[in-house]
Amino acid sequence: MKAKNILLLGALGVAGVAVAAANDLFSHYEEPAYKIDREDGEFEIRSYPSVIAASVQVAGNGESSANNAFKILAGYIFGKNKRATKISMTVPVIQESAAEKIAMTVPVTMEMQNMSMAMSFYMPSSYTLDTLPEPLDKRIKLERIPARRFAVIKFSGFGTESNCRKKEEQLRNWIKQHTGEKAGETLRAFYNPPWTLPFLRRNEIWISL
Repeated sequence: MKAKNILLLGALGVAGVAVAAANDLFSHYEEPAYKIDREDGEFEIRSYPSVIAASVQVAGNGESSANNAFKILAGYIFGKNKRATKISMTVPVIQESAAEKIAMTVPVTMEMQNMSMAMSFYMPSSYTLDTLPEPLDKRIKLERIPARRFAVIKFSGFGTESNCRKKEEQLRNWIKQHTGEKAGETLRAFYNPPWTLPFLRRNEIWISL
């Protein structure tokens, strides 16, 4: 029994070292510089500068759609571009859901929602739109995003749909009660690799102001 316990502790120790190493690796990835304008516990208001992003929009709004979007963008930075250039990974990975409204007038008037998901990788600050390699995948769009302000809520654990919706509701209530500003679109920001333990994860909900 003691031998089994020792082996178990050893395995957990090795796993812990591996996870710590992975998280340390991600902590060295470039993140857009931002200014904290206000801090209130788990809530913040941040000002972000203009950044360049590689973005893709895919059909659907679930985990499989997110995985598909991630693979497309990862392919671009890992060399699937016209110069076969590898581009450094940055954090966070940005995810946004969109609903396209479609009006039908015959035989009745109704409205449907065609759900899709947009995902973005921010490009390293050393690049400009002129120096970034052109994607081979035409679904990828390179664009400069203007400077923006966001209200932010931070949380650990898994970034599941239910967790994200719960945190978004908390953030919108905080904006309404404590800022007097108009809440805009919602973005989800994820900072960690999928093997990161839940309590070590850094997730955020951003709402534009």
